[in-house]
Amino acid sequence: MNALPALPTWMQKDNLEISAPQMPDWLIKFRRAHWEDFLKHGLPTRKDERWKYTDLIFLANKPFANAKQESVDYLVEIIHQYRLQRSESIMIVFVNGYFVPVLSDLAKLPSNVIACNMDTALQQYPEMIKANWPSPINAHNYPFGSLNVAMFNNGLFLWLPDSCQLTMPIHLLSLAIGEDEFITHPHHLFVLGQNSKLELVEEYFSLVSHSYMMNIVTTINAGKNAKLDYYKIQQESKQAVHMAHTFIHQQQNSQVSLTNFSFGSLFARDDVVIKLQEAGADCHTSGFYHLRHDNQYVDNHIDISHAAPHSHSEMLYKGIVDKKSRAVFNGRLCIEKNAQKILAYQANHNLLLSNEAEVYSKPELEIYADDVKCKHGATTGQLDQEALFYLRSRGIEREKAIAMLLQGFSEEIIQRITHPGIKLRVQEISDYSR
Repeated sequence: MNALPALPTWMQKDNLEISAPQMPDWLIKFRRAHWEDFLKHGLPTRKDERWKYTDLIFLANKPFANAKQESVDYLVEIIHQYRLQRSESIMIVFVNGYFVPVLSDLAKLPSNVIACNMDTALQQYPEMIKANWPSPINAHNYPFGSLNVAMFNNGLFLWLPDSCQLTMPIHLLSLAIGEDEFITHPHHLFVLGQNSKLELVEEYFSLVSHSYMMNIVTTINAGKNAKLDYYKIQQESKQAVHMAHTFIHQQQNSQVSLTNFSFGSLFARDDVVIKLQEAGADCHTSGFYHLRHDNQYVDNHIDISHAAPHSHSEMLYKGIVDKKSRAVFNGRLCIEKNAQKILAYQANHNLLLSNEAEVYSKPELEIYADDVKCKHGATTGQLDQEALFYLRSRGIEREKAIAMLLQGFSEEIIQRITHPGIKLRVQEISDYSR
């Protein structure tokens, strides 16, 4: 790892606010420790195994400044365009990383559900926040996650009480607007009580074309028998930098399904860390990425740890890589010593549409128990020329035939979406006939 001088100048500012008047002492100490740890380690280089295919030198030339709260009055009509179709949803809006209640459907939430920004939560529910606050983030493995903890000034606190089962999905829409090249650090905390149920879609979209950086940390605590269907759709602008860190902790018999779709941004990295802490925990992760532009980069690092017996996990990621773009996948399954009777599966499949496209795939198994069933695999190839010839021989134009094959390749992931509105949104974005 590099020392402090390797940090871009916009990361070395002394006036970044670590504390605020309403912030408790324990959180101030927590943030300061992460800031010091981040400065100690600096930015990762390609000598770091987790970043060996990544070159972050481009960040030095970015004039990022901390995001400011923008006027959002004109967004009232625009927001309507982004609502999910085919069924109702509860929209929660973020603009440049700031929660905007006036644009959100908070009135649709049950009265016993809490949804507010982190500042409000720290003032009104301090003990609840402290009890569910995440463990320290390792700055060596997750430098930008550590930076988020030190610098965040907004985010969503979402709390579902025991036996609360929402009938409508929550649609967390994050928009980027304005003329500034900003960096923002949203910090989210989602807590699902016992026997609760939530369907959540997190969508990132841009109304600008210039460069900016989203640096997100999301912590999810799923209680006993809780069920979460979590979708993420990333379609940022072509010059955007998208760093995301998702930490999920699952208790007994909880079920979590996470599906990630990545289409936009110049640079996108998702770190997902899942801990199956108690028996019966079940986690299904999947993702699809499509790189269409030169120098576009996407990186998925998935780390699932089985810490209890009779737990189950699945990891399936697929990608289409075109032009001079690059995709990286690193999936790691760790079975701890006393975690017997485990079922775990992981796979990564890629299609290369260009001779200049690159894919690096690294599935890993780390097993310390003996009564487990685990398997992993990875494939990288090109379009099936025989299948393409077959379609062409039936009178189908070449472009349409290719679109049909690409659609078939992605369909395995898209069909995992159970909500019709979310499925329609993804199908519209991934329309290969355009």
